[in-house]
Amino acid sequence: MNSFDYTRHILSLDPDDLEILVSKWAKCQTHKYCSVMRPAGAGDRGCDVIGFYSAAKFEGDWDNYQCKQYKNTLPTASGMHELGKLLYYAFLREFTAPKNYYFVAPKGVNRNLRTWILNPSQLKAELLKQWTKFCEGTIIDGQKVLLSAELRTFILNYDFSNVSIIDIDYMVNDPHFRTILVDLYGGELPRAPSGKVPQEIDDSELIYVSKVLDVYSEYDQQIYAKAEDIVGHDEFEEDFIDQRERFYSAEAFRAFYRDNTVEGVLEDFETEIFQGIKPTLRLKYSDSFERMCTVLGEAGKLQPSGKLAIHGKIGVKQGYCHHFANENRLNWRKK
Repeated sequence: MNSFDYTRHILSLDPDDLEILVSKWAKCQTHKYCSVMRPAGAGDRGCDVIGFYSAAKFEGDWDNYQCKQYKNTLPTASGMHELGKLLYYAFLREFTAPKNYYFVAPKGVNRNLRTWILNPSQLKAELLKQWTKFCEGTIIDGQKVLLSAELRTFILNYDFSNVSIIDIDYMVNDPHFRTILVDLYGGELPRAPSGKVPQEIDDSELIYVSKVLDVYSEYDQQIYAKAEDIVGHDEFEEDFIDQRERFYSAEAFRAFYRDNTVEGVLEDFETEIFQGIKPTLRLKYSDSFERMCTVLGEAGKLQPSGKLAIHGKIGVKQGYCHHFANENRLNWRKK
């Protein structure tokens, strides 16, 4: 099997391993979930992998990932049973109804179920219409769960547009899933988007910008208190534009891989950059402009290890120097 043939790897997973994969994927979505839980085993109430949006957990918003690994597409009966079961226990107030309900079915779902999911009002109607067939005798062993008026009302009030499908195409192409697949099976991470420099200096730039202006001030022996002070300067106006481009190259890189790598990958890359520039930073220079230019040049030549090395272009590595300055981990000017 080709190490990078992610489709084959996913399709060969057993049901437990599929849940583990989905759990790892959900944990990568730190911008979305406060925490992730996988209540494996019997009595899971139809919850395979859960992503909580806040510390309120089941009392707040949460997403359910119902993982189904079959030899063929997910059958209608199985899908409707799982959906009905979860809504039944939500009706009993064991948890709130999920904000989103995902069928994670690498081989997809069968035609009927797909059609209903793509038509939310039809999905709701069919669940109610065929409750006896799909749910009444299958939710609790040896006991019938009748569709009472109260349960019917609860289901009617649920937004079935929140039900969707995650199939093999989605899993292979989603950047967050790719993160886990690369970590498990090899291959390259997706490329980060290019950084876009806003015209106005953002508050998040103030520390490193002040340090760059301080470098210019020392070099010219006059005070440049704000960026406007160097407008028209033969050398510094262009140099300052370059520094901001570097900062935002690293910013875009950092933001993308913070959400699209497993824990430690980005941190290791950043540590290698910082350790790589420290010896050059400590050398003696005639002025801080020479120090900044020399360190930036050295940063651009660094060859860090790991999955991010191929994507850490010169501007990204140089831009990290300004992020370190922004975090007060380095100063260009020795006072």
